[in-house]
Amino acid sequence: MVPHGMTESQTRQILFGGRTGYEEIEHLVSDEDPDTALCGVDQTDIPWEQGLPICQACVAVSQGRMS
Repeated sequence: MVPHGMTESQTRQILFGGRTGYEEIEHLVSDEDPDTALCGVDQTDIPWEQGLPICQACVAVSQGRMS
């Protein structure tokens, strides 16, 4: 699921295995800063479109529910 106004190419994956434990999710990024997720997580060198669940914090930001 890609939020309204976002494209598949704007989703990126982050693997938390080496950072926080076990969760795998994809983050949303903007065209202006593709290395930073909308929720603030660094996305530098993270592969795109892995088919993982989308970060709900990124979805909230993209829908204007958070800043």
